[in-house]
Amino acid sequence: MVREKLTYLEILRGFAILAVLAIHTTSSAITELSTASSLFPVYKIINAASHFAVPAFLFLSSLLLFYHYDESTKQNWLVFYRKRLKTIVIPYLIWSVFYSAADSYVKHMSAEDSLLGFVKGLPFGGSYPHLYFIIVIAQFYLAFPLFHLLFRIRFVKNHPLLCGAAAQTAFYLLNYYALDMKGVGSFIGSYLLYLFLGAYAAGKLKTITAGGKDWRRWCLFAGFIISAVIYVGQMWLQKTNPHWIPQPYYSYLNFVSDYSYAAISCIILLQAASLLEGGRLLLSRNTLLSIGTYSFGIYFIHPFFLLLWRQEVMVHGAISYHLLIWAGGAVAFILSWLITIAVQKSRLGVYIVGKSDSRRLSPASSTT
Repeated sequence: MVREKLTYLEILRGFAILAVLAIHTTSSAITELSTASSLFPVYKIINAASHFAVPAFLFLSSLLLFYHYDESTKQNWLVFYRKRLKTIVIPYLIWSVFYSAADSYVKHMSAEDSLLGFVKGLPFGGSYPHLYFIIVIAQFYLAFPLFHLLFRIRFVKNHPLLCGAAAQTAFYLLNYYALDMKGVGSFIGSYLLYLFLGAYAAGKLKTITAGGKDWRRWCLFAGFIISAVIYVGQMWLQKTNPHWIPQPYYSYLNFVSDYSYAAISCIILLQAASLLEGGRLLLSRNTLLSIGTYSFGIYFIHPFFLLLWRQEVMVHGAISYHLLIWAGGAVAFILSWLITIAVQKSRLGVYIVGKSDSRRLSPASSTT
Protein backbone atom coordinates (compact mmCIF):
# COMPACT_ATOMS: atom_id res chain seq x y z
CA MET A 1 0.00 0.00 0.00
CA VAL A 2 1.33 3.44 -1.00
CA ARG A 3 0.96 5.89 1.87
CA GLU A 4 1.38 9.63 2.25
CA LYS A 5 4.96 10.72 2.89
CA LEU A 6 5.31 12.59 6.17
CA THR A 7 7.74 15.47 5.78
CA TYR A 8 7.93 16.27 9.48
CA LEU A 9 9.70 12.97 10.11
CA GLU A 10 12.72 14.57 8.46
CA ILE A 11 12.54 17.25 11.14
CA LEU A 12 12.68 14.49 13.74
CA ARG A 13 15.72 13.13 11.92
CA GLY A 14 17.21 16.63 12.13
CA PHE A 15 16.76 16.64 15.91
CA ALA A 16 18.46 13.25 16.12
CA ILE A 17 21.54 14.17 14.06
CA LEU A 18 22.00 17.39 16.07
CA ALA A 19 21.98 15.24 19.22
CA VAL A 20 24.63 12.99 17.66
CA LEU A 21 26.75 16.07 16.95
CA ALA A 22 26.28 17.27 20.54
CA ILE A 23 27.46 13.90 21.89
CA HIS A 24 30.52 13.77 19.66
CA THR A 25 31.42 17.42 20.22
CA THR A 26 31.35 17.10 24.01
CA SER A 27 32.88 13.61 24.26
CA SER A 28 36.50 14.77 24.35
CA ALA A 29 35.81 17.39 27.04
CA ILE A 30 34.14 14.79 29.27
CA THR A 31 37.19 12.53 29.12
CA GLU A 32 39.79 15.30 29.38
CA LEU A 33 38.33 17.65 31.98
CA SER A 34 38.33 17.05 35.71
CA THR A 35 34.92 16.75 37.36
CA ALA A 36 36.06 19.70 39.49
CA SER A 37 36.11 21.96 36.42
CA SER A 38 33.44 24.64 36.55
CA LEU A 39 32.29 23.80 33.00
CA PHE A 40 32.41 20.03 33.31
CA PRO A 41 28.72 19.85 34.37
CA VAL A 42 27.73 21.72 31.20
CA TYR A 43 29.46 19.21 28.96
CA LYS A 44 28.17 16.24 30.94
CA ILE A 45 24.57 17.41 31.00
CA ILE A 46 24.53 18.17 27.26
CA ASN A 47 26.17 14.84 26.48
CA ALA A 48 23.79 12.83 28.66
CA ALA A 49 20.68 14.74 27.59
CA SER A 50 21.51 13.96 23.94
CA HIS A 51 21.40 10.23 24.63
CA PHE A 52 18.15 9.89 22.66
CA ALA A 53 20.06 10.31 19.36
CA VAL A 54 20.58 6.72 18.25
CA PRO A 55 17.30 5.47 19.77
CA ALA A 56 15.48 8.22 17.82
CA PHE A 57 17.07 7.11 14.54
CA LEU A 58 16.06 3.49 15.18
CA PHE A 59 12.58 4.52 16.31
CA LEU A 60 12.18 6.54 13.12
CA SER A 61 13.45 3.72 10.90
CA SER A 62 10.99 1.31 12.50
CA LEU A 63 8.15 3.81 12.25
CA LEU A 64 8.75 4.37 8.54
CA LEU A 65 9.02 0.69 7.69
CA PHE A 66 5.90 -0.29 9.61
CA TYR A 67 4.08 2.72 8.19
CA HIS A 68 4.85 1.84 4.58
CA TYR A 69 4.95 -1.96 4.77
CA ASP A 70 1.53 -3.27 5.78
CA GLU A 71 1.90 -6.56 7.66
CA SER A 72 -1.32 -7.85 6.11
CA THR A 73 0.06 -7.78 2.56
CA LYS A 74 2.72 -9.85 0.84
CA GLN A 75 6.03 -8.08 0.24
CA ASN A 76 8.80 -8.47 -2.32
CA TRP A 77 11.71 -8.83 0.07
CA LEU A 78 14.25 -9.18 -2.76
CA VAL A 79 13.47 -5.61 -3.87
CA PHE A 80 13.54 -4.49 -0.23
CA TYR A 81 17.06 -5.87 0.31
CA ARG A 82 18.34 -4.60 -3.04
CA LYS A 83 17.44 -1.03 -2.08
CA ARG A 84 19.20 -1.34 1.28
CA LEU A 85 22.30 -2.81 -0.32
CA LYS A 86 22.73 0.32 -2.42
CA THR A 87 21.85 2.90 0.22
CA ILE A 88 23.26 1.30 3.39
CA VAL A 89 25.82 -1.44 2.76
CA ILE A 90 27.86 0.18 -0.01
CA PRO A 91 28.21 3.56 1.80
CA TYR A 92 29.17 1.67 4.96
CA LEU A 93 31.94 -0.20 3.13
CA ILE A 94 33.27 2.99 1.53
CA TRP A 95 33.37 4.91 4.81
CA SER A 96 34.83 1.94 6.69
CA VAL A 97 37.77 1.92 4.30
CA PHE A 98 38.11 5.70 4.58
CA TYR A 99 38.08 5.80 8.39
CA SER A 100 40.31 2.78 8.72
CA ALA A 101 42.92 4.51 6.55
CA ALA A 102 42.55 7.82 8.44
CA ASP A 103 42.79 6.15 11.85
CA SER A 104 45.83 4.13 10.78
CA TYR A 105 47.55 7.28 9.56
CA VAL A 106 46.91 9.16 12.81
CA LYS A 107 48.09 6.21 14.92
CA HIS A 108 51.06 5.43 12.62
CA MET A 109 49.97 1.83 12.17
CA SER A 110 51.66 -0.52 9.73
CA ALA A 111 49.77 -1.58 6.63
CA GLU A 112 49.53 -5.15 7.94
CA ASP A 113 48.11 -4.11 11.33
CA SER A 114 45.75 -1.69 9.66
CA LEU A 115 44.40 -4.33 7.28
CA LEU A 116 44.02 -6.88 10.06
CA GLY A 117 42.15 -4.39 12.24
CA PHE A 118 39.92 -3.43 9.32
CA VAL A 119 38.93 -7.03 8.56
CA LYS A 120 38.29 -7.87 12.22
CA GLY A 121 36.28 -4.74 12.85
CA LEU A 122 34.23 -4.62 9.64
CA PRO A 123 31.33 -6.81 10.87
CA PHE A 124 30.99 -4.68 14.01
CA GLY A 125 31.54 -1.13 12.73
CA GLY A 126 35.05 -1.23 14.12
CA SER A 127 36.74 1.08 11.63
CA TYR A 128 35.61 4.10 13.65
CA PRO A 129 33.40 4.39 16.76
CA HIS A 130 30.33 5.94 15.12
CA LEU A 131 29.99 3.23 12.47
CA TYR A 132 28.44 0.76 14.92
CA PHE A 133 25.06 2.39 14.26
CA ILE A 134 25.15 1.30 10.61
CA ILE A 135 25.66 -2.29 11.76
CA VAL A 136 22.65 -2.00 14.07
CA ILE A 137 20.40 -0.53 11.38
CA ALA A 138 21.58 -3.21 8.93
CA GLN A 139 20.62 -5.89 11.45
CA PHE A 140 17.17 -4.35 11.72
CA TYR A 141 16.72 -4.34 7.96
CA LEU A 142 17.85 -7.97 7.79
CA ALA A 143 15.42 -8.93 10.55
CA PHE A 144 12.53 -6.77 9.38
CA PRO A 145 10.74 -9.60 7.53
CA LEU A 146 10.67 -11.44 10.86
CA PHE A 147 9.28 -8.35 12.62
CA HIS A 148 6.78 -8.03 9.78
CA LEU A 149 5.71 -11.63 10.38
CA LEU A 150 5.68 -11.18 14.15
CA PHE A 151 3.19 -8.34 13.90
CA ARG A 152 0.70 -10.63 12.23
CA ILE A 153 0.19 -12.12 15.67
CA ARG A 154 -2.85 -10.34 17.10
CA PHE A 155 -1.49 -9.95 20.62
CA VAL A 156 1.77 -8.41 19.39
CA LYS A 157 -0.04 -6.08 17.02
CA ASN A 158 -2.47 -4.96 19.70
CA HIS A 159 0.12 -4.59 22.48
CA PRO A 160 3.43 -3.54 20.86
CA LEU A 161 4.61 -1.46 23.83
CA LEU A 162 4.05 -4.30 26.27
CA CYS A 163 5.79 -6.76 23.95
CA GLY A 164 8.66 -4.34 23.33
CA ALA A 165 9.20 -3.69 27.03
CA ALA A 166 9.06 -7.42 27.77
CA ALA A 167 11.49 -8.27 24.96
CA GLN A 168 13.93 -5.55 26.02
CA THR A 169 13.82 -6.60 29.67
CA ALA A 170 14.29 -10.25 28.74
CA PHE A 171 17.33 -9.45 26.62
CA TYR A 172 18.81 -7.25 29.33
CA LEU A 173 18.45 -9.94 32.00
CA LEU A 174 19.74 -12.66 29.68
CA ASN A 175 22.81 -10.63 28.81
CA TYR A 176 23.42 -9.47 32.39
CA TYR A 177 23.18 -12.89 33.99
CA ALA A 178 24.23 -15.27 31.20
CA LEU A 179 25.62 -13.94 27.92
CA ASP A 180 27.76 -10.98 29.05
CA MET A 181 28.17 -9.89 25.44
CA LYS A 182 31.07 -7.60 24.55
CA GLY A 183 30.08 -4.70 22.35
CA VAL A 184 26.41 -5.27 23.14
CA GLY A 185 25.67 -1.77 21.84
CA SER A 186 26.33 -3.04 18.32
CA PHE A 187 23.63 -5.70 18.62
CA ILE A 188 20.00 -5.15 17.70
CA GLY A 189 18.88 -6.75 20.96
CA SER A 190 19.89 -3.57 22.78
CA TYR A 191 17.30 -1.54 20.85
CA LEU A 192 14.19 -3.74 20.77
CA LEU A 193 12.08 -1.30 22.77
CA TYR A 194 12.60 1.49 20.23
CA LEU A 195 11.75 -0.80 17.32
CA PHE A 196 8.47 -1.86 18.92
CA LEU A 197 7.84 1.77 19.85
CA GLY A 198 8.28 2.72 16.20
CA ALA A 199 5.76 0.06 15.19
CA TYR A 200 3.35 1.42 17.79
CA ALA A 201 3.79 4.98 16.50
CA ALA A 202 3.22 3.83 12.93
CA GLY A 203 -0.07 2.25 13.94
CA LYS A 204 -1.18 5.25 16.01
CA LEU A 205 0.38 7.99 13.91
CA LYS A 206 -2.69 10.20 13.58
CA THR A 207 -3.47 9.97 17.27
CA ILE A 208 0.11 10.80 18.29
CA THR A 209 0.58 13.75 15.96
CA ALA A 210 -2.89 15.23 15.88
CA GLY A 211 -2.90 16.33 19.47
CA GLY A 212 -5.08 13.98 21.51
CA LYS A 213 -6.30 14.92 24.99
CA ASP A 214 -4.48 17.73 26.76
CA TRP A 215 -4.05 15.77 29.99
CA ARG A 216 -2.23 13.01 28.09
CA ARG A 217 0.12 15.55 26.59
CA TRP A 218 0.85 17.02 29.99
CA CYS A 219 1.40 13.57 31.49
CA LEU A 220 3.79 12.71 28.67
CA PHE A 221 5.67 15.98 29.11
CA ALA A 222 5.87 15.45 32.88
CA GLY A 223 7.18 11.93 32.26
CA PHE A 224 9.78 13.35 29.91
CA ILE A 225 11.04 15.90 32.46
CA ILE A 226 11.13 13.35 35.28
CA SER A 227 12.89 10.71 33.18
CA ALA A 228 15.39 13.30 31.89
CA VAL A 229 16.28 14.46 35.41
CA ILE A 230 16.66 10.89 36.66
CA TYR A 231 18.74 9.77 33.67
CA VAL A 232 21.05 12.80 33.62
CA GLY A 233 21.44 12.54 37.39
CA GLN A 234 22.28 8.86 37.08
CA MET A 235 24.91 9.61 34.43
CA TRP A 236 26.39 12.32 36.66
CA LEU A 237 26.67 9.93 39.59
CA GLN A 238 28.11 7.26 37.31
CA LYS A 239 30.95 9.64 36.49
CA THR A 240 31.52 11.22 39.89
CA ASN A 241 30.55 8.42 42.30
CA PRO A 242 30.12 5.16 40.39
CA HIS A 243 29.67 3.03 43.52
CA TRP A 244 26.92 5.09 45.16
CA ILE A 245 24.67 2.00 45.15
CA PRO A 246 25.76 -1.64 44.90
CA GLN A 247 25.22 -4.03 42.02
CA PRO A 248 22.91 -5.32 40.69
CA TYR A 249 20.69 -2.39 41.75
CA TYR A 250 23.00 0.06 40.02
CA SER A 251 22.57 -1.80 36.74
CA TYR A 252 18.80 -2.07 37.21
CA LEU A 253 18.48 1.68 37.76
CA ASN A 254 20.65 2.44 34.76
CA PHE A 255 18.53 0.13 32.58
CA VAL A 256 15.22 1.67 33.63
CA SER A 257 16.39 5.31 33.47
CA ASP A 258 18.19 4.79 30.14
CA TYR A 259 15.31 3.22 28.22
CA SER A 260 12.59 5.33 29.85
CA TYR A 261 14.27 8.61 28.95
CA ALA A 262 15.14 7.62 25.38
CA ALA A 263 11.72 6.12 24.63
CA ILE A 264 9.75 9.09 25.97
CA SER A 265 12.11 11.44 24.12
CA CYS A 266 11.24 9.74 20.84
CA ILE A 267 7.52 10.44 21.28
CA ILE A 268 8.11 14.00 22.52
CA LEU A 269 10.34 14.76 19.52
CA LEU A 270 7.78 13.25 17.16
CA GLN A 271 5.17 15.65 18.51
CA ALA A 272 7.61 18.57 18.42
CA ALA A 273 8.48 17.84 14.78
CA SER A 274 4.81 17.73 13.83
CA LEU A 275 4.09 21.01 15.61
CA LEU A 276 7.13 22.70 14.08
CA GLU A 277 6.12 21.69 10.57
CA GLY A 278 2.70 23.26 10.96
CA GLY A 279 3.94 26.35 12.82
CA ARG A 280 5.12 29.76 11.69
CA LEU A 281 8.83 29.26 12.38
CA LEU A 282 9.64 28.73 8.71
CA LEU A 283 13.40 29.28 9.06
CA SER A 284 13.71 26.72 11.85
CA ARG A 285 11.44 24.31 10.00
CA ASN A 286 13.32 24.54 6.71
CA THR A 287 16.73 24.35 8.40
CA LEU A 288 15.83 21.24 10.38
CA LEU A 289 14.20 19.76 7.30
CA SER A 290 17.42 20.17 5.33
CA ILE A 291 19.56 18.84 8.18
CA GLY A 292 17.30 15.82 8.52
CA THR A 293 17.20 15.17 4.79
CA TYR A 294 21.01 15.07 4.60
CA SER A 295 21.55 13.51 8.04
CA PHE A 296 22.91 10.20 6.73
CA GLY A 297 25.83 11.91 5.01
CA ILE A 298 26.36 14.25 7.97
CA TYR A 299 26.54 11.20 10.23
CA PHE A 300 29.22 9.57 8.09
CA ILE A 301 31.36 12.67 7.49
CA HIS A 302 31.40 14.85 10.62
CA PRO A 303 33.73 12.63 12.76
CA PHE A 304 36.50 13.12 10.21
CA PHE A 305 36.45 16.88 10.65
CA LEU A 306 36.31 16.51 14.43
CA LEU A 307 39.38 14.28 14.18
CA LEU A 308 41.24 16.85 12.07
CA TRP A 309 40.19 19.68 14.37
CA ARG A 310 41.40 17.88 17.49
CA GLN A 311 44.67 16.89 15.84
CA GLU A 312 45.54 20.20 14.21
CA VAL A 313 43.64 23.03 15.91
CA MET A 314 42.81 22.26 19.53
CA VAL A 315 44.84 23.93 22.26
CA HIS A 316 44.43 23.67 26.02
CA GLY A 317 44.29 27.26 27.16
CA ALA A 318 41.86 28.20 29.94
CA ILE A 319 39.39 29.95 27.65
CA SER A 320 40.50 28.94 24.17
CA TYR A 321 39.95 25.24 24.93
CA HIS A 322 36.23 25.69 25.53
CA LEU A 323 35.77 28.04 22.59
CA LEU A 324 37.55 25.62 20.28
CA ILE A 325 35.49 22.66 21.49
CA TRP A 326 32.29 24.29 20.26
CA ALA A 327 33.91 25.85 17.21
CA GLY A 328 35.13 22.40 16.17
CA GLY A 329 31.64 20.97 16.49
CA ALA A 330 30.20 23.82 14.42
CA VAL A 331 32.85 23.48 11.70
CA ALA A 332 32.42 19.69 11.52
CA PHE A 333 28.66 20.07 11.25
CA ILE A 334 28.62 22.79 8.60
CA LEU A 335 31.28 21.21 6.40
CA SER A 336 29.71 17.75 6.55
CA TRP A 337 26.30 19.27 5.76
CA LEU A 338 27.59 21.20 2.73
CA ILE A 339 29.65 18.28 1.45
CA THR A 340 26.67 15.95 1.70
CA ILE A 341 24.51 18.37 -0.29
CA ALA A 342 27.20 18.61 -2.98
CA VAL A 343 27.94 14.88 -3.16
CA GLN A 344 24.25 14.01 -3.23
CA LYS A 345 23.91 15.87 -6.53
CA SER A 346 26.39 13.54 -8.24
CA ARG A 347 25.46 10.25 -9.88
CA LEU A 348 27.44 8.34 -7.28
CA GLY A 349 26.01 10.26 -4.35
CA VAL A 350 23.65 7.47 -3.29
CA TYR A 351 26.62 5.11 -2.93
CA ILE A 352 28.59 7.57 -0.78
CA VAL A 353 26.09 9.41 1.42
CA GLY A 354 22.95 7.38 0.88
CA LYS A 355 19.68 8.54 -0.59
CA SER A 356 18.30 12.00 0.20
CA ASP A 357 15.07 13.27 -1.32
CA SER A 358 15.75 16.98 -1.89
CA ARG A 359 12.15 17.44 -3.08
CA ARG A 360 11.17 17.47 0.59
CA LEU A 361 12.92 20.83 0.88
CA SER A 362 10.50 22.51 -1.51
CA PRO A 363 8.15 24.88 0.33
CA ALA A 364 5.27 23.50 -1.69
CA SER A 365 5.90 19.86 -0.86
CA SER A 366 4.69 19.42 2.66
CA THR A 367 3.59 15.82 2.13
CA THR A 368 6.15 14.36 -0.23
